[in-house]
Amino acid sequence: MADDLAKKLAAGMKAMDEGDFKKAYSSFKKLCAENPDDADCWYYKAECGNMASGMFGAKVSNDEIIEAYNKAIELDPNCDYYESYGLFCISVQKYDEAERAFNEAAEADESRASSLYSEFAVQYFDDVMGTYGEIMEDPKARAKYAKKALEYMLKALDISAEEAKTLL
Repeated sequence: MADDLAKKLAAGMKAMDEGDFKKAYSSFKKLCAENPDDADCWYYKAECGNMASGMFGAKVSNDEIIEAYNKAIELDPNCDYYESYGLFCISVQKYDEAERAFNEAAEADESRASSLYSEFAVQYFDDVMGTYGEIMEDPKARAKYAKKALEYMLKALDISAEEAKTLL
């Protein structure tokens, strides 16, 4: 049975790799129904929905994608699932949820904490710049976004704001 599931997941991933998101998403959706306690099924459904959501004509809602990520995390709270969910949340401007997900990822795998914190800082600020570009010309308007990104960069470097000031 596990081999059969692995083959079906691999077939869905192959369809994703080939750009056939409709086929892949249908496959992962069916696998979730047949294997509701398998975290990988839910994770790949979420990943496929995330990739497909940017494609022309895709009809996967953000809520469906969030539900699939959350189900995968509920079943297996691992770093990769939290990180992917956090990146998705950034892409749909759910910044507080993204921050929470990246913090959970860092707790799930402390050896990756530094890279996760810096990834959040860069991805968050980059998305904010793209989404709210007009305010980025105004230092006061961008201050709260820059401050949050900077807090996470300092966290990644494991240095305090005071220490950073002495280095600059």
